[in-house]
Amino acid sequence: MNINWYPGHMKKTIESLKSVRAQCDIAIVLLDARIPISSYNPLLDETLSDFPVLYLLNKSDLADPKVTEDWINYFKRQKDTSAIAWSATQKANKALLTRALEDLAKEMRQRDRDKGMRKRKLRIMVTGIPNVGKSTFINQISGRKSTAIGNKPGVTKTNQWIRYHADFDLLDTPGVLWPKLDPPIRGRHLAFTGSIKDDIMDTETLALELVKEARANFFDAISTRYDLEEDPGEDLAVMDAIGRRRGALMRGGEIDYTKVSHIILDEFRTGKWGRISLEHVDDRSDL
Repeated sequence: MNINWYPGHMKKTIESLKSVRAQCDIAIVLLDARIPISSYNPLLDETLSDFPVLYLLNKSDLADPKVTEDWINYFKRQKDTSAIAWSATQKANKALLTRALEDLAKEMRQRDRDKGMRKRKLRIMVTGIPNVGKSTFINQISGRKSTAIGNKPGVTKTNQWIRYHADFDLLDTPGVLWPKLDPPIRGRHLAFTGSIKDDIMDTETLALELVKEARANFFDAISTRYDLEEDPGEDLAVMDAIGRRRGALMRGGEIDYTKVSHIILDEFRTGKWGRISLEHVDDRSDL
């Protein structure tokens, strides 16, 4: 299943990010904690080269906490890079965020002091793929509804400066994907987690692909959720069993695959399967 989605405004966003980099000191890149590799846009490599970056592993309440900690340690080992876990469902840990940003800014602050400059506001560029939670994050830490929020990708369309703190100004930027989601597993992971609009997807095939990955890597999660005593042995048979358990049936007792597909995708995305990470540090070379 190959997936590609690249609206025209996304090309403009990448060009805009390159132009605003000179205005900023640090970048916050939001990643989905369940899929840190797939939710990173490789087109940012050039823009963020030799630039301090804080990776915010968002939606960490939906991911395996041990796997998230492994990713944080991985990012911290990279040059000029740090990472913290974050969740929209928990109280914003502003102190943790401030410490992480100030640690990344140490050399910058020292250069300013050497020049006799007073401590100044840091200008932080906030970026990430669609639906990764940028606007929610900014509203969390600003304590007000300063930006538009939506549960569909592509809500933020323009750069927005948010001034709320004595030490930081934030630049909220539109979410952006890249033209070719390759290898295909990245496209699938983005679609599983809702970062690609469902209305351009074949949701039945997508749900079947998610069941396939679940059977291979975390079958216990779905067997517990849907009270499946054993693996039926085929992906479609699992969907059929879930459909019967949830009453997703049409006249004559046939499975309503549209309905069961939405059940599978919605319940995975909202954490009803448990805290599941689709990508692990040791598997990153295969992603």
